[in-house]
Amino acid sequence: MGEGDLLLYGRLAEEMGEIPPEDFWQGLKREGERYLAAGADRADLFHRILDEMLDGLIARDQRFGYPPPFCHKGCSNCCHELVYCTSEEADLIVRHCQAAGIAFDQERLIRQLQHVETDAQGDHTGVTTWNDQPKADQSCVFLDEADGSCRIWAVRPMVCRAHLAEGTDAHCLPHNGQVDPEALGISYVETSYLLSAIFTIHRDSVKKTLGRLVLERTRG
Repeated sequence: MGEGDLLLYGRLAEEMGEIPPEDFWQGLKREGERYLAAGADRADLFHRILDEMLDGLIARDQRFGYPPPFCHKGCSNCCHELVYCTSEEADLIVRHCQAAGIAFDQERLIRQLQHVETDAQGDHTGVTTWNDQPKADQSCVFLDEADGSCRIWAVRPMVCRAHLAEGTDAHCLPHNGQVDPEALGISYVETSYLLSAIFTIHRDSVKKTLGRLVLERTRG
């Protein structure tokens, strides 16, 4: 796995130059091997692993006097931006919606994808005009607009689980892919290793975005 193939997440992307190379590669190797050995239900399993990891890290911070993340039901600014997930997470979401009878706006997904630039392989290039859409089209199709809750909370992607705001959600929303300079996020090296390893393993599907992956599975 060469450096050019990596999809780094969170603090690894920010601190790669400060982490000793041996520690960096060993951390990725450890999490990648753990994930690959997990079997067919690994998407659901690693959602639980990530949740437990975050609960432990947040509890540790609170013991040292740091406040918990601001995030709570109804603070849905982060539900109005482009989301990435793995192919296995997309499978999990579609199965959950079918079993629970959750309908979602496929036409809005199609409109949203018109604002996501892709290359010849259908991979997102990083360029987006997401915030040039009508306001009503910018929200996640799985967001309950009535109370700001997630209708697929149990199977929401890893990026949604690990996206934590400090102090306020006022600056959570990027503008056309550019992070608000006032945003204060909580990012842990431990979870960054986990997500970076999984995203790298699934780099071909992650680049498709949640919207495209869900549509492919819904429409066959």
